Amino acid sequence: MDTSLISYLSFLIAFQLLFVGIFLITHKKGNRRNNMLLSTVFFMIAWNMGDLTLQMNGVFLNWEFLQHIDDGFLFVYGPIFYLYAQGVIFRDFKLSNQNLLHLVPYLSLTILALSLNYLVPKLSEEIIMNDLPWQFYLINALMYTHFFVYLGLTYKSLRKYREIIKNKYSQIDKINLDWLSFTLNTFGLIAFISLIQNFIVLADNRAVFMGTLVLLLIFIFYFVNKVILKALRQPEIFAGIAQNETVKYLGSNLTPDQIVEYKKQMVTLLETEKSFLNPQVSLADLSEALSVSTKQLSQVINQSFNKSFFDFINSYRIQEVQQILKESKDDKLTVLEAMYQAGFNSKSSFNTAFKKETGLTPTEFRKMI
Repeated sequence: MDTSLISYLSFLIAFQLLFVGIFLITHKKGNRRNNMLLSTVFFMIAWNMGDLTLQMNGVFLNWEFLQHIDDGFLFVYGPIFYLYAQGVIFRDFKLSNQNLLHLVPYLSLTILALSLNYLVPKLSEEIIMNDLPWQFYLINALMYTHFFVYLGLTYKSLRKYREIIKNKYSQIDKINLDWLSFTLNTFGLIAFISLIQNFIVLADNRAVFMGTLVLLLIFIFYFVNKVILKALRQPEIFAGIAQNETVKYLGSNLTPDQIVEYKKQMVTLLETEKSFLNPQVSLADLSEALSVSTKQLSQVINQSFNKSFFDFINSYRIQEVQQILKESKDDKLTVLEAMYQAGFNSKSSFNTAFKKETGLTPTEFRKMI
């Protein structure tokens, strides 16, 4: 395979990443801390791509530090994505000196690489010309394990966030951070392909090695042009949640009798005023109407109905859709019109919720009646 293609792709990706990184730093909108973290990832990948371009053209840097600075970048990607996600999810998240501890593995590996290069001159050239030592594969395995552990922790925070917003809002399509999940999935896939590409040399098959390298570059190119632009276009309509909200029923001291009483009051309110018809109704709206704290009301819904607030309100909306379709004398009334009348404002959320609640799709239910 022609190495000029790889050289061209890596150079193009490096240029794009530098452009996006500079844009984030100078961008006045959004959270500056989060933009700086994301731009750091882009600059690091751009460095990797630039180093690959130089190697493909037989150019090696004379300065030892610059030659080894990107050896352990995989130790940094995971922590930065994790911190970035914490900043997006939690509105009260702050970087502290303790966060510098995340850099210890990277700094340790970089210092080790520089020390070995100083103690054993020409080691890098020998490694390039001969078979890689087993230590190389061990360190790579540690780095990829480290990255995927951090990726798992980031997913855990995202899942917790989604559980919380489902207990606070009846419409979550615009605040469920799908773009962040998509970004994590794509970067995780890139890391997996990179893992295969790094260990494929054991098979001593240059064609497969070059093929996986091109595939890796294509996915990174996709990451830059699709996922990142999607994230940058995401409107800031939600300020995130507080870190103490991850503790369920924090500060709630309801008795069983109080839970039963609040349940009756809430059901009466919904059946008489039909608050669920408001697409933007939230847990805070109901708690204010009932003079109950949001945490207490969330506890009532979770324990009495075994549902989140999101699913609880949508169950009322689905009942309303069913009633509208059954009682309507207008043959031209569409399921979509009934959906909007019942308080839904997202077709995908409606279809998912309807299927979950009834076991039928809206179209199947319409045909049945």
